[in-house]
Order: sequence, then C-alpha cells, then structure tokens
Amino acid sequence: MKYVLLTDAQQRKTLAVARSLGSRGIKIITAEETRFTPVSYSKYCSKHLISPNPQRAPEKYFEWLKLTLEKYPCELLVPMDDDTMKIVMDHRGELEKNCVLAIPPDEGYCIAADKGLAVRTAGEAGLPCPETIMPDSLEQVSNTAENITYPVVVKPRISSGSRGIRVVKNKESLVDTYLQVHSLYPYPLIQEYIPPGDRYDVCLLYDRAHQPRACFIQREIRHFPLEMGPSTVQESVIYPELLEMSLLLMEKLKWYGIVELEFMLDKNDRKIKFMEINPRFWGSVQMAIFAGVDFPWLLYKLMMNDFVEDVWAYETGIKCRWLLPGDIMHFIANPKRCAMNPPIWAGKKMNVYDDILSRSDFFPAVGFFLAGMRYVTDRDMWKKYFTR
Repeated sequence: MKYVLLTDAQQRKTLAVARSLGSRGIKIITAEETRFTPVSYSKYCSKHLISPNPQRAPEKYFEWLKLTLEKYPCELLVPMDDDTMKIVMDHRGELEKNCVLAIPPDEGYCIAADKGLAVRTAGEAGLPCPETIMPDSLEQVSNTAENITYPVVVKPRISSGSRGIRVVKNKESLVDTYLQVHSLYPYPLIQEYIPPGDRYDVCLLYDRAHQPRACFIQREIRHFPLEMGPSTVQESVIYPELLEMSLLLMEKLKWYGIVELEFMLDKNDRKIKFMEINPRFWGSVQMAIFAGVDFPWLLYKLMMNDFVEDVWAYETGIKCRWLLPGDIMHFIANPKRCAMNPPIWAGKKMNVYDDILSRSDFFPAVGFFLAGMRYVTDRDMWKKYFTR
C-alpha cells in the first residue's frame, strides 16, 4: 500500500486536497507540528504524523521528511505551503529518490516565488503591472524616496498572504518603514500603490511538456484582514482576457504542475494589473473543486503519468466561503457587516459552499476548534494567520 504525503495539515487547502484524493481511495498521510488539525480529523486521513516546524527549523524538518519518506511507502509528496515548498525545492535531489515530488521546475519556481522577478517577467511579456523598484542597497532606498510619487507599497519579495506589506504615504516615512520590513524580509520591493479593488485569481495546471491542461478563474469577494488579507469568500467567473495574459506569462516560465496568478483592477486607470504568482496550491482550492475543476486529482494523475483530459469549462456563479475563522473575522471587523453580500448565514440555497464544514466529513470542524485551543497562547501562529 502506498500513500500520498501532504504537509501543512493546519491549512484548509490541505483539507481540500485530502478530501479530493481520499474520496477516490488514495491513502493520505498528513503532517503538522501538532496532532490537532482539521485534516487529521478527516475521514480521508489514513495517518497523521507530528513534524518539526518548517519555518523555525528547516534543516530539522528536511531530516524528518527524508526519514519519513524512507519509512513510509509514499508515491507522491505534495508540499502545501511556502516553507515546506522551499525545503522540498532545496533538497529535491535527495527527496525524489524515494517518491515523486509535486513541485515545479527550479528555474520557473525561482521567478514565480520572487515577486520582483515575477513582475519583471510579466512586464517583459507585455502584462500591465504596478511600477516596481527593486533596491539592492539601503542607500538606493534613500535616493528613491525623493523621486517617486506617493503613496507606495513596501512589499516582501518572498512571502504569502499579504504578509509584510506596508503602505507608505510620504517620503519622510519610507526609509523607516523599509528598514522595518527589511529586518524580516531582506530587500523588499517598493511598488506603486493600487487602491483596493476587484481581485481575481487565475488557476492553471501544466503537464510535463509545459502545456496548459486545466484552468479556473475566481473573483475574490471578501477578505481578512479587510483590505490586504487572503480571501474569505470567492466566486467562480469567466474572464478570457485574464486567462490570455496568464498563459502568455506562464509560457515564459516553462511550467509544470499547478500555479495561481493574482490580478487586481486599478481604480485609477481602470486597467487590470498583474500582482504576483503563487507557485503552489492556493488557500481557496476547494472553490475550484466545487465549480468542477478538481486540481488535486488532475495533478495526482499527471504526476502518476495517467491520462488527463483538458478542463477548460466549469460552473460559474458558485461561491465558496472560508467560515472558520476567516469570514467570521471579516464579519466582526466589517463595519458594514449587515450589508454583506452574500450574508454570513448564506448556504447552498444561495449557491454558497464552505471549504471546511461538510456533512459527509464533519470532524475537520472539530479538529479546527481543538487546534484553536492548542494554539490559543501561541502568538506566532496567530501572527501567521492574521498579522500582515
């Protein structure tokens, strides 16, 4: 019997992948630094392992991962978040001796994971992008402060979920803000500020010949934190212009596997702007599954060299909600909470689905609350999810 190993069992996207593959009879092993996670309580989780923390101890995590793959017969390893993805990418030569790795090519990943390189590559492909400066010295930041239009955004080159992003309104505060972000994320970008507007995500799957095999586009409806956080509600949409731009950009990266590209409508000039690339599963992957594009299953078949039919059509108007705790936190923070559309109590009758709550797989909700109790005093965990 062989398994698929999924890292980051605390994440809702990991639950979506486990449900997708587990419902088809594939045995799932999950890993996290605690036994209390939503995924470990799913009926589709065959085994849950306690791992080191990949962010705090990456080398220790690699050694643990290597021993785990030697101990358990895994046919596929899927790193689910940035820290675990980087560890697997850095050690792919050793890890792929024991199983197939669901990771992209090295060169493409280096561009996609770096927001500066991603914007530069997008600009070269002809995509509209925010004006971006990539300082290579602190002296350059001081010189830049005198010659740019405010407000601007100081943004980490490598991070996820809007973490580390700071809005700077005047030149007097640019250097200090830059140094604050630089202390956590070396040499961040200085980028044109785009007022919060409609956000869209283009999700794609590529085969080993770097050909696109599946696509899905969603509009982000709500977020937490309100302006710059990850989405808490999404809706499936069709947007041919975004798909065309995304395919044009990804052609330059010679991609393999799954990827998500993020765009935002600039209210100033009414143009849609490329923002960044996520070179791994995105948090709301359950949205695509509900709409009819089962990315985890398609990726698994590609990795196992099985035949995969192209998926270019899906149901539009489907909405998916991250209720626990994302949309609840949005509801609490939103001064216009009573006018929210869809309302927080909306359900399937209003075409709104949930990415954790499920009648057929109820216990992940129990795992979520137990995880909340486990981490109630862990400031680092709360910062990871809710501090930007």
